Amino acid sequence: MQRLKKRRQFLDVAKGRRLHTGLFSLQTRERGDEGEPRAGFTVTKKAGHATERNRIRRRFKEAVRLQDSALGAPGRDYVIVARRAALSVGFSELCGEIARAFGKANRPGEARGRHNTSQAPRRLH
Repeated sequence: MQRLKKRRQFLDVAKGRRLHTGLFSLQTRERGDEGEPRAGFTVTKKAGHATERNRIRRRFKEAVRLQDSALGAPGRDYVIVARRAALSVGFSELCGEIARAFGKANRPGEARGRHNTSQAPRRLH
């Protein structure tokens, strides 16, 4: 699975569907091509200081790398927004949760979130 690295790519995926678990939120969006799936990882500052955030990110990267062929669907981008709880679970449990979330996100109509991605202006009151 390829990686998302540019801010614009992350913002595009954020407009797509979302699936929430206790360990992370999974954002996903169709790219409109049949290329290799891509994944990005992010951890907010609420999750801890820099060394903890890096440790969380490394755990997710490795879990996705180990399950690479079983996770992503062609032409899709994924972003994992990790939570601090990911530090306290076993690695096998983390891998299982990732597999379940990706499986659910790849089924049509399973993930909840923004389905209308139109760029209509918002009214401010």
